[in-house]
Amino acid sequence: MYKAFFGLADNPFSISPNPKYLYMSERHTEALTHLLYGLRDGGGFVLLTGEVGTGKTTVSRCLRQQLPEDTDLAFILNPSLTTEDLLASVCEAFSLPYDQPATLKSLFDTLHQFLLKNHQAGRKTLLVIDEAQHLLPEVLEQLRLLTNLETDDAKLLQIVLIGQPELQQLLRQPLLRQLAQRITVRYHLLPLDLNDVDSYVRFRLQVAGCLQPIFTPSAIRALHRLSGGIPRVINLICERALLGAYAAGSERINQKLLAQAAYEATGVRDEGGLGSLLAFVFSCLLVLSAGWFGWQHWGVLPQPPIKKVMVPVQLPPDAKLLKRFDRAANEAAYEDQAMQQLYRVWGFETAIDEATCDSAIRANLGCIQAQGSLADVTKLNYPAVVHLAEENGREMYAVLLHVADNQADLLLGSQHWKVSIEWLNKVWDQDYTVLWRMPESGTTLISKRSGADDIQWLETKVSQALRQPVRNKVTRFDAPLENKVRQFQKQEGLSADGVAGEQTLLRLSIRSREAVPRLNGRIPAQQTIATNDESDDSEGAS
Repeated sequence: MYKAFFGLADNPFSISPNPKYLYMSERHTEALTHLLYGLRDGGGFVLLTGEVGTGKTTVSRCLRQQLPEDTDLAFILNPSLTTEDLLASVCEAFSLPYDQPATLKSLFDTLHQFLLKNHQAGRKTLLVIDEAQHLLPEVLEQLRLLTNLETDDAKLLQIVLIGQPELQQLLRQPLLRQLAQRITVRYHLLPLDLNDVDSYVRFRLQVAGCLQPIFTPSAIRALHRLSGGIPRVINLICERALLGAYAAGSERINQKLLAQAAYEATGVRDEGGLGSLLAFVFSCLLVLSAGWFGWQHWGVLPQPPIKKVMVPVQLPPDAKLLKRFDRAANEAAYEDQAMQQLYRVWGFETAIDEATCDSAIRANLGCIQAQGSLADVTKLNYPAVVHLAEENGREMYAVLLHVADNQADLLLGSQHWKVSIEWLNKVWDQDYTVLWRMPESGTTLISKRSGADDIQWLETKVSQALRQPVRNKVTRFDAPLENKVRQFQKQEGLSADGVAGEQTLLRLSIRSREAVPRLNGRIPAQQTIATNDESDDSEGAS
């Protein structure tokens, strides 16, 4: 009805996929670049996640179009299958006959033979699984075993997993830790920002034959706010807005028309623009710092090339500040990058693929991955990689650096932020990883069978923790040492078995006087952003 009114050749905001309306934002292009790089690198798994409607299918479609001609592709759209059914589906996607009745072994052997022949013929084999968050853990483990098939220089099969953010949660299960370590590239696709929403709407209108701007700037800002930047929701709202404008006889869609269309399409009312965002900022007490403090305080490594964000001191906490926070949060979408930063806090430079718990022993560090509250991590008193999840579904991995005076210092990507404990508790998602200083031998158990160095280390640490005299030249795990260990274990609420296991050694490390990174350690004075009640509405919402 409205196409002739606006001079449109067809419906520009149909949610049905149409190649001519394919809009690749900067984020979609970046996601595609990451996936192609991961496949060229020859690793086993590549991961793409994102909320519903953010354009994962768009990226996967472009990926298929850019694959080399020597690549055989299998695309699985419904992964809610048993292990046998999934392998059978993969065989069918590659047009491979298999024995009936099919068994796990026969399907695996069929795929193995196919992969070997493909490799010998100089061809690559790629498996793409969409909606991968529905995969069962045992099915994912079987996929990992498939990627074990390799030659001296290449994997016989590469797998791209595409799914919603729950897929990241699934891959954090202990059963799947080996698979998670084989993911060479991860990319979390975020919603469009304000500029991309504007470009997206203009692009689709122009493809449909309308060269005049129909949506006012205020309508675009409201569209970004009410859609969350999700393309699918943008299409729903814009479709309804065009219909509403046609019914009202208006050739331009303003904020009022857009807000009404959003309510009719999604049921979400427009509660306001910048004012509500400022309220969010004040509640979070986000104060941007001018730098950060890691190596200068502990003196282990020279200052690293961490990006410093310089902001005028009197800048009000408006959309500009939120935009900076958005960039920082977007940069913090990957756990391995946060782990790399945590290693740097301890004075160790690691490659991104080695920034794992398994690598800690080489740095004479212990590594604990667990779930708990902010209070639990504060008791450990060590910097930690923490998983945060906002109400809008965005997830991030931050390094918790310092906690004091109802505020916490976080490292988000390469930016240092100060946040309120209230906000941190709201977005806290329980998962955390902590590094801690182990005995020099790297052991996680000191008992009567341990060597003299470990026994002396234990004598020193437990005596200091109990504030008792330290005995020198203790070479045997004797009765006085065992009594001290039992006393310390009772004090810490541990099982008083007199054997210093990992939990006992961890608690001793926490109580030690070593100059190591601490959450309650001193940090230098920081520049902060002054906040006030004034705002410039002309800036718009971001």
